[in-house]
Amino acid sequence: MGFNRDALIDELITRQGAFFRTALGDSWLQVDLTMAQFKAACALAIDQPATVGALGQRLGIGLPAASHIVERLVRLELADRYDDPNDRRRAYVRLTAAGEALIGQMRDGSRERIRTRLARLADDELTELNRLLQIMIEPGIGSETRAPVAAAQ
Repeated sequence: MGFNRDALIDELITRQGAFFRTALGDSWLQVDLTMAQFKAACALAIDQPATVGALGQRLGIGLPAASHIVERLVRLELADRYDDPNDRRRAYVRLTAAGEALIGQMRDGSRERIRTRLARLADDELTELNRLLQIMIEPGIGSETRAPVAAAQ
């Protein structure tokens, strides 16, 4: 039986999805946000304050949809929206303390669940996993920069 590269890649993608579901746990089920609202809050946690337009661009949505999402986050007291004092046509948005706390709790819970899983690995397994993940996040990864390794038959 030969090496089936495509099947192995599919299996790795499935395992990666299962790993991240494990990392997230059930805590995200307790969040009363749509996926778009949650993504907006996560985007703001990374880069804020942001204009509503810039947030929309980051999420790949138009200004009206971004504005609607921001208004929902404001009503939930997870974000503040305010006008640019130099240009009243431009609105900025940032997370409130409650919004920061929500994203922080999600991040911290995920980190702790991942830490628990990684702690089960032997030192050599941790080292190898670290090496492989570093390869995966290298810019330009692909056939142009790294030839596939032939599998032992």
